[in-house]
Amino acid sequence: MFEELEQEQKKDKEDSKKLAEITLFIVGALVVVGVIVYFTSMRKSKAPAPPPTVAATPQTTPDAVKDLKIVRAIMGKDPTGVRVMWSVQLQNKSAVYTYSDIQYEARFIGPDGKTRTANRDVIKQSIAPGEEKKIPEFMDGIYDANSATYEFVLLGAKATTQ
Repeated sequence: MFEELEQEQKKDKEDSKKLAEITLFIVGALVVVGVIVYFTSMRKSKAPAPPPTVAATPQTTPDAVKDLKIVRAIMGKDPTGVRVMWSVQLQNKSAVYTYSDIQYEARFIGPDGKTRTANRDVIKQSIAPGEEKKIPEFMDGIYDANSATYEFVLLGAKATTQ
């Protein structure tokens, strides 16, 4: 009688061991498939972006806020850590207008989501139709250490046609 009980317990242990091995194999296979899918999707997302296109239809009135796109606006600090340094790259999506004297506002936003401080100024550069341009770094205002984030917003610009 004890032998039957021991054999039954031994069989249960073997069945449990087989079940654990099968489960481990399935989980391992799922992890491998997940890693392959992740890296394949990362490769696809890093495909080069198509070149910027210039608007095909002629515009009747200039609209700098719509035509000028902020490609990148990175805020840094000067060596003293007091003044704000901006690195900005803009794209002119207009096919007709060259924009200059680009007006912007740099907003510093607190943890509550409200604007704490804002600085307005003008970028004395021009950007031709269809051009993408990196503006040389420039200083703007005092750094607000109590802000959680920032926004760089274009307000307008002087338009000319070529």
